[in-house]
Amino acid sequence: MPLLPTAPTRRGLLLAGAVGAVGALGATGVAVSRSRAPGWADAAGRLRIATGNTGAVFDRYGRALAAEVERAMPRVTSGVVPTGGSFGNLRAVLDGDAEVAFSLGDSAAQAIAGTAPLGPPADLVALTRLYDSFLQVLVRADADIAVPADLVGRRVTAGEADSGTRVVATRTLEALGVAPDDVELVDLALEDGVARLASGQVDALAFVSGFPIPALVEAGRRVPLRALDVGDAVGDLVGRWGPQYVAGPLPAGPYGLPAPVATVSVKTYLVARPDLADDLAHGFTAVVFERQAALGSAVPDVRQPTAAAGIFTQPVPLHPGSLQWFRERDRRAT
Repeated sequence: MPLLPTAPTRRGLLLAGAVGAVGALGATGVAVSRSRAPGWADAAGRLRIATGNTGAVFDRYGRALAAEVERAMPRVTSGVVPTGGSFGNLRAVLDGDAEVAFSLGDSAAQAIAGTAPLGPPADLVALTRLYDSFLQVLVRADADIAVPADLVGRRVTAGEADSGTRVVATRTLEALGVAPDDVELVDLALEDGVARLASGQVDALAFVSGFPIPALVEAGRRVPLRALDVGDAVGDLVGRWGPQYVAGPLPAGPYGLPAPVATVSVKTYLVARPDLADDLAHGFTAVVFERQAALGSAVPDVRQPTAAAGIFTQPVPLHPGSLQWFRERDRRAT
């Protein structure tokens, strides 16, 4: 896969098996003295980041992270590797085409369990939990589609075949009584999907991402949009698939929607292979939390994760290098 260049450049004892955390919404970074360079600043190697669809939040945030990695660790080369989504990201890491991957929590859980589409159980570790991602199901405001059941027989773009979006969208529709075979699924990357929704070539777009998605913000300025309320699916999703799913709001403002709706939010992780060097994992985790001012300047509409929630990555174990950063953070706080 091609590497795209960037711009130049736990609290006390950690309890194994802790689960759950609230979504990270708009936290500030962790202040660290720069009077002496930390050991991870001398790490050397590559930190290619698999980010999914070009123009989506993972991609934009990943590019900002790659640029900060190169500033914070001068001996490290970084950049982004676009794919079709979470499963494409995970495959890139497992195949050695990237060192770090954005992944939805349910996609990562499927990978380590060895369920389709990645095959045998994957050996993966997490660097941190990020902000939560949101399922966003949009239709044109003039469409005769008011509820998910109205999607039966319609053309719906729900990401590409190797995307986490496809899994979340189809599971959600099933929970609401709409089987995947009841709709005509159209394989499209995000930007193509948004363009076809705006032109009426597809009837609905479902995408899982941080909020807001710039392409949908722009589309909403040109074509009035509505969002479908899918929040009632959460109970069934958790009961059938586990706690990676949480109810969440989809605000009206950024897309110019007539009203906010309830939706499904999904935990989001940064993952790697266990053989990623400890100093690289340590440094990458430090960049995520210690360089949030710079990251916020580069992507001001992307919510920054919190260190308080970042350690909770179950069922994906935390990389030892990342665990070291969280332990050091706790020592600094005492």
